[in-house]
Amino acid sequence: MTTKLIFFGYAGYKIITPDNKHIVIDPFLKNNPAAPFTPAELEQVDLLLITHNAYDHFGDAPEIIERYKCPVVCALDVAHRLKTVHKIDPDLIRVTIWGMAMNVVGIPVRPVESHHWSFTITPEGNLLSGPAMGYIVETEPGVRIYHPGDTAITQDMKLWGELYKPTIGLMHVMLPENSMPHMECYLCGELTEEEVILASEWLQLEHIVASHYVSKDSPGVQSFIQKADIAKKEGRLSAKVSVMDPGEVLEL
Repeated sequence: MTTKLIFFGYAGYKIITPDNKHIVIDPFLKNNPAAPFTPAELEQVDLLLITHNAYDHFGDAPEIIERYKCPVVCALDVAHRLKTVHKIDPDLIRVTIWGMAMNVVGIPVRPVESHHWSFTITPEGNLLSGPAMGYIVETEPGVRIYHPGDTAITQDMKLWGELYKPTIGLMHVMLPENSMPHMECYLCGELTEEEVILASEWLQLEHIVASHYVSKDSPGVQSFIQKADIAKKEGRLSAKVSVMDPGEVLEL
């Protein structure tokens, strides 16, 4: 049995389970310069997960849901946007929140808290906000993939490591270039590189997959690789580390 992971750039992924279920997370494609696919080229989507309402995570969700008629797991603010702004069939939406584990199309999905914001502005100019989420998705026995959304570090990660035992973490290591106004002001993303290392140990990850970038040659990614190598030599990090090119397929 082998789970496959495909990287879209930014924080978007497709996960293909051993029984050929296709799970898409945070489908930012059309305006993503690194994206290897358009929504039409995804070919198969059985389940869509959205961590929060940011443009680079919500992405092309409405088009994907309409095209593939797949169920979508999300928080209430994302569901409201899908229903009222994009007229998505409510019967395709599975609303959840931290702690409310689900089984959708045979895939166990556990939402966990993301220490982040989730908001958008509606066409009428209203602020729509709600809770940001991470997900732990079990694709086969012994393979539990954690997508953190854009969380800051939290000691809750220790508890999740003990209770839910994620094995692979799609850990965001930087802010993608030009993703925010006034980028010169930001010293890091929601996690510093050292916080990624600490959080991964708290989560008891076996495998870190670096996330939230356009190119693996980005300075933030290269800095993370260097710090992870140092942490391994010092005995502070035990997990395997992978850095993917957009479009690359990684067998887990």
